[in-house]
Amino acid sequence: MVGPARAFGSFRLRGALISCIALFLFLPDLSAHLQTGNVDQTSRLIAEGRAALERGEFGVARSFFMKVLEARPDDVTAHTYLGVIADRLGDLAEAERHFARAAQLAPTSAAARTNYGVVLYKRGRSQEAAVEFEAALKLDAERVAALINLAQIRFTEGTRASLEQARGLFERAYRLAPDGAIGRALVIIGLRLGERERAAAAYQEYAARFASDNAEESASLGKALLEAELFAEAANELERAVRLEPKNVEAILWLAQAYLGLNDVQKAGRTLETAVARGFDQAPIYALLAEVYERSGHPENAIPAMRLAIARAPQVEAYWFRYAMLLTDTQAPGAALIRLNEALQRFPRSARLWFAFGMANFKLNKNAEAAQAFERALECEPGFVPALAYLALTRVEVGQYAEAVKLFEKTLALNDHLAIVHYLLADTLLKQNAEPRRVEEHLKRAIELDRSFAPARLALGKLYMREERWAEAAEALERAVEIEPDRAEAYYQLGRAYARLKRTEEARAVLQKFKLLSERQKEQEQRERREIVQRLANVRF
Repeated sequence: MVGPARAFGSFRLRGALISCIALFLFLPDLSAHLQTGNVDQTSRLIAEGRAALERGEFGVARSFFMKVLEARPDDVTAHTYLGVIADRLGDLAEAERHFARAAQLAPTSAAARTNYGVVLYKRGRSQEAAVEFEAALKLDAERVAALINLAQIRFTEGTRASLEQARGLFERAYRLAPDGAIGRALVIIGLRLGERERAAAAYQEYAARFASDNAEESASLGKALLEAELFAEAANELERAVRLEPKNVEAILWLAQAYLGLNDVQKAGRTLETAVARGFDQAPIYALLAEVYERSGHPENAIPAMRLAIARAPQVEAYWFRYAMLLTDTQAPGAALIRLNEALQRFPRSARLWFAFGMANFKLNKNAEAAQAFERALECEPGFVPALAYLALTRVEVGQYAEAVKLFEKTLALNDHLAIVHYLLADTLLKQNAEPRRVEEHLKRAIELDRSFAPARLALGKLYMREERWAEAAEALERAVEIEPDRAEAYYQLGRAYARLKRTEEARAVLQKFKLLSERQKEQEQRERREIVQRLANVRF
């Protein structure tokens, strides 16, 4: 049997295009003609037709095979070759007619059933094609072409069950004929099914055995891995993509994002700075570089980088927002207000920009102006969670606790998975002398959502102290000081709890620690407030 003629299709994952072998056509074996009547004439015509086909002389080849059919209308080989010629010329209707006849004449031929399935698939009749591929596999369970083509159909159906079927078919094909395209398909299926560990294992197998020399393929696969937060695998594949095509700006950006996902800020920065040094001047490069500088503790570099991004793409509202937030976070809220006034001229209905306007005013202790800005943000987008939470904080600032509670509860109704909002709601309820069980519920929920948030554990410990639940208070406060060993108030409250529990020596030790830390208490309170503000600011962005 002559080897398969391959065509190529595609897999798609959230915008990532992964090439994969999709369709095979099998050319027939000529040996059958040596065992039939009229051997010399038929064999000569078939051989000459095949030679013409290999030379690309489709018209000449077709004439030879048509002569065979004139003498022998049911010749499977001639019908198959005529189907191949029609397929290559793009006449799928003619190709279907010949492949259908070949399959009808040789229903137990896995090759004939596979070829008929291919043309049906090309004509958009995937379910009929699947029937033919399944029939071919019943005749020959190791027919790689049928396995791959049927897998492609199951993949495109997109359901969980069909994706699992596709994976099983591809795995069988891969065992029989290992191939890079099949390896990539197995990675993508793992990603589509949300099975990160299995996708990572499939990628490791693929990367160890096959090195793609196609930059677009590598970039697309790398992006898919990045979207699944398989950062090490993404970085490996995107490094290859950038080596193959150093001018691919998207691949450079994705590679830097993969490094950031690995918390390798240095590599991310080096990747982007190298791109700038080589003359890349696109806004997304500078915007991501600003993020790198900010994460590495260099806001003095992040601010001008963000300014360059805006200069190159002033129509991107997100850049203005990030620029304003950078200025506000670096103790320049006044400058942020100036830039935001300019930005709001361009984007008067931007909830994010009004939110940033409120943040800058809040930082300047302009509570009324901040509240107005947050309200404007909510007019633009009523379900804008950060604006709701900050508006509640402005109510707390002026003692409007009942209104603040309503706003915090409205925030949680939109998103119950915000530890900081549960904590702030509990803190506000305490100011109202609310029922302790209600306060406890929100503090426990905050801890459940974020076990590293020490203020919630401190607040829970203080609540237990108020209720004389000394052992529970001690446990909560012990965890608070484990998480933040320099939090003075936690030591003070823990010392009180130990004293109530008659643990005198431990009480003395932690109270001594409190005295050492108490001089920094004001600084600690200011840091805690900044942390709360930052956690809220990060709720969505």
